[in-house]
Amino acid sequence: RQVKYVGDSGFAWSSNIVSKGADSTGGFLTDEDESKWDTMLAYTKDQYHISLTLSQQHDDWESFEYYSTNASHDIDNDTNATAYALRGYWRPEESGTLVPEISVGYDTINFDGQTGNKVKEASSYFVGLGWPDVFQDSDYIGIGFGQPLKVSETANGAASDDDSIDPFLWEASYSFKVNDSMTIIPAIFGGQDIVSY
Repeated sequence: RQVKYVGDSGFAWSSNIVSKGADSTGGFLTDEDESKWDTMLAYTKDQYHISLTLSQQHDDWESFEYYSTNASHDIDNDTNATAYALRGYWRPEESGTLVPEISVGYDTINFDGQTGNKVKEASSYFVGLGWPDVFQDSDYIGIGFGQPLKVSETANGAASDDDSIDPFLWEASYSFKVNDSMTIIPAIFGGQDIVSY
């Protein structure tokens, strides 16, 4: 289910809930329901945007695992979590210049009721730079880099596997249209400590 509002002033908000247990004997929004409830507040103008999302994850919902270290998955069973995602971008008035568009993001997640050396808190970030219309109309040079979700605190304050690594990913790409029906996007990417996730 989703509700949303988009105002003429640039403010917008939305709230969305997804449930995996609504059609089972567990029932919708019960303790046995694996669910995720996201609520976002945003402000958007022609050249910039900022948003904050609150995510409440219930009963081992694992949507955070796509961009994370293995150590950040070390949580107790039936865990609930609260996460925040901050996003923003800025772009220049004119494209085709050396001044890039800039996108940034920061995520943090806190797991409830953890014990021992299990994960209590983890965080990640990314930065994206883009140059549209550099060599021709509709082309795009993109560079992105960041740190996947990494353990920042355990329940008992002990060191985690993530304390000895510094995961980092990067990608560079160039998108261009060959004709009206075909776009080619060659890219290169890499990273360090990527064996950890």
